[in-house]
Amino acid sequence: MLILSIAILITMIGLIFRASHFGALPNLNDPKVQNCKQFNGKQFVNQGNVVMSMNSAKFKKLFPQLIKFGKKKRPPQKTKISDKSKIKFAGACGKDIQITWFGHSALMMDVNGKRILFDPMLSKYASPFPGFVKRFKNAILFEDNDFDLLEKVDAVVISHDHYDHLDYQTIIKLDKITKKFYVTLGVDSHLIKWKIDANKIIVADWWDEFKQDYLKFICTPSQHFSGRRVEKNNNTLWASWLVQVNNKNIFFSGDTGYFDGFTKIKDKYGPIDLAMLECGQYNELWKEIHMLPEHTVQAAIDLEANALLPIHNMAFSLALHSWFEPKERVQKAAEKHGLKIIETVPGKSFNI
Repeated sequence: MLILSIAILITMIGLIFRASHFGALPNLNDPKVQNCKQFNGKQFVNQGNVVMSMNSAKFKKLFPQLIKFGKKKRPPQKTKISDKSKIKFAGACGKDIQITWFGHSALMMDVNGKRILFDPMLSKYASPFPGFVKRFKNAILFEDNDFDLLEKVDAVVISHDHYDHLDYQTIIKLDKITKKFYVTLGVDSHLIKWKIDANKIIVADWWDEFKQDYLKFICTPSQHFSGRRVEKNNNTLWASWLVQVNNKNIFFSGDTGYFDGFTKIKDKYGPIDLAMLECGQYNELWKEIHMLPEHTVQAAIDLEANALLPIHNMAFSLALHSWFEPKERVQKAAEKHGLKIIETVPGKSFNI
């Protein structure tokens, strides 16, 4: 009983200490929320009839997978991940667009002296609780001093508020060097709770467009869900994002299942030069909210993308596939369609 009491006390102290990580519940009476087509009066919803729940039949199928996964090859001790010291923090010059992938969905784009970060989850745990959902030992991790290497950030773009995309510690450290935070409806409540100046926060609904200098940020649809509390899901909006610069269309999917929205985005804004699409943490049982690798390729085709960068892997294990499976499956599917895949690893920069 003494040991159990101590364990409970430590857990409670930990919860109190990390309470800020949960963020804050949004004001659903906000006129912009009420006017959002994806808000049904109680919560945000996807287009069409998207089934996201894990019913008893799905759990029965999942259980044998969990047993098999324990026997699968774990992430290799040595993988092709660049050292932080080799990252090109200097950025791109002229009209070159430089992309740096940090692993999972964290990306950096440099162009004409401007720096944009997408879903910069750069901490050790993709969870409010220490020890849960830990970043792989050899994956890129930003320590406190590493944020100084970024120097300045013109925009941070957030797709939704799940812990592996919106990280409290990262946002706090980025605040002092960031000009603008682009977030979806309701997500601003978390940032304001974390003492981010409201004047720095741009709140977007699907299809909203924003100009910042010679950059254009466009909030586009996705098919997913949201929430940082078990009892309060879908009270903030999820999205993908399109950035237009130097006559180029750079697309970031965030998290999404495959849906007809990709075609609609292409029809409205034209072919995509680079599609950074999720390809990892998927399963046949939840493909509605996380694309299978074959869906990732089809999404790139729908977008008429010149090149595809598969992301949402090589940092955390949030599904039951092996380390190399996403890359192997997406390459196989891309070869069938003659689609160009960007060959890179976390920490290595490349130019468009």
